[in-house]
Amino acid sequence: AKDLAVDHVSDEKLAINISGRKFETWKNTLEKFPETLLGSNEKEFFYDESTGEYFFDRDPDIFRHILTFYRTGKLHYPRHECLVAYDEELSFFGIMPDLISDCCYEDYKDKKRENQERLLEERIENNELTKANQTFQEKMWAAFENPHTSSVALVFYYVTGFFIAVSVLCNIIETIPCWLVQFVKLSIRVDHCIFIRTRRLELAYSLEL
Repeated sequence: AKDLAVDHVSDEKLAINISGRKFETWKNTLEKFPETLLGSNEKEFFYDESTGEYFFDRDPDIFRHILTFYRTGKLHYPRHECLVAYDEELSFFGIMPDLISDCCYEDYKDKKRENQERLLEERIENNELTKANQTFQEKMWAAFENPHTSSVALVFYYVTGFFIAVSVLCNIIETIPCWLVQFVKLSIRVDHCIFIRTRRLELAYSLEL
């Protein structure tokens, strides 16, 4: 306790205003985590010289859990708080969710998974509702723009890709010079003549023997 008192004598007390709610802590407490907003010099951008406070227009209820993290080194997840709001506050203050303590981490991951599943269900419902209100032309455009949304759209996608590939191949063939085609034909004719004459010489040689 004596050593702690000596540390505080050489320390500096900081006042933090979170949307009107006042918090106080020691400078050394925040500097234990220099990679975060409050532990770095970046917090000076939020310093109000007229009040001598650091002002943040953030959620004060979630901030008390953040301040506890600076004091104890343990980051807890409040189950009653909105997960999205909690993640936003951690992101703002530069705190990684990986630092959440083991006692809360499983709850955090479960809530994260539930939230993602709920958002996915809402997105699917919105897409189905949108499709139901679309005209035939809009559905066709959606099929071409998002071929993986249905099997019919996927068939259109591959068929279209096939005809595009055939068209490109035809254009390439048409650009081949006529002289090159004639040269290839001439080469084939010469090779054929050489083959016939070679066969005749072989037969003649075999008859002489």
